[in-house]
Amino acid sequence: MAEVKQTKQDKIIKRNERIRERFAYYTDTKHYNSDYALGLLEEEYIGSLERDTIWLIIRKTGHYKNL
Repeated sequence: MAEVKQTKQDKIIKRNERIRERFAYYTDTKHYNSDYALGLLEEEYIGSLERDTIWLIIRKTGHYKNL
């Protein structure tokens, strides 16, 4: 049972890292403003994550701070 939870946690950590990397790409490389980049990420993760949740992941605040 502990292995299953660890696997889910690993998937969440990887997903959060992808979101942060993609946000950095949009803002640093493409020079999009953060609001537009956030909208693009919201479209990429439509149905699974809300805009506020994506922002918490990017800023590493709240529940997602250590993930």
